[in-house]
Amino acid sequence: MIIYFIRHGEAQLNAMNILHSRSYEDNPLTGKGRLEAAAAAFLLSRLGVKGPVFSSPLLRARQTAQCIDPNFKVDERLREIDMGDWELKKISEIPFNNYLRDPVKYYPPNGETMESVVKRMGDFIEFAKSLNARVVIAVSHWHPIATAVALITGLPLSNIYRIRIGTGSITAIDLDINDLLFSNLSPLRILRSLGFKDEDIMSYCGDKYNEHNL
Repeated sequence: MIIYFIRHGEAQLNAMNILHSRSYEDNPLTGKGRLEAAAAAFLLSRLGVKGPVFSSPLLRARQTAQCIDPNFKVDERLREIDMGDWELKKISEIPFNNYLRDPVKYYPPNGETMESVVKRMGDFIEFAKSLNARVVIAVSHWHPIATAVALITGLPLSNIYRIRIGTGSITAIDLDINDLLFSNLSPLRILRSLGFKDEDIMSYCGDKYNEHNL
């Protein structure tokens, strides 16, 4: 089976370089983020990728998942790493470069450890396998997705931020053979390169946002 990890589209605090991991009803997608979510949903549909959809409980992830499948299910294991004392801080205000260089050693003060993220992402992967589905789609965040990639490929956990996981990107893992198929694929860039206009991409998911007031 293949699990498709989708990083949520750009959210308001992403655009401001502010860290956010709590308050599940705050920090919605920006206009760009909604377009990225629509592009991911559009490309998955065009490729015939269909399966159960799970989402982090944070609003930006749920809004992205809503565009892919309104019947998505929330799974706490897909949430963002808890930023502890760094919550709602600008990246420029904290020693973020140390964290990027080695998140195992320099995890957020009073926040979540790498060990904790590894456990819940490992649990989610085993859960996905147990579904006996051809495809599972999971909407999450940079850190958890990169952690899943490291667990499958054997990349040292201290190096996960060397894996670029852009907003709205798709990362695919074949769980039958524990192989990374691709990472950080940008549906929006692909669709634009194929001549699709932004308004056509956005129309794929606009009704879903309006219908559910997201």
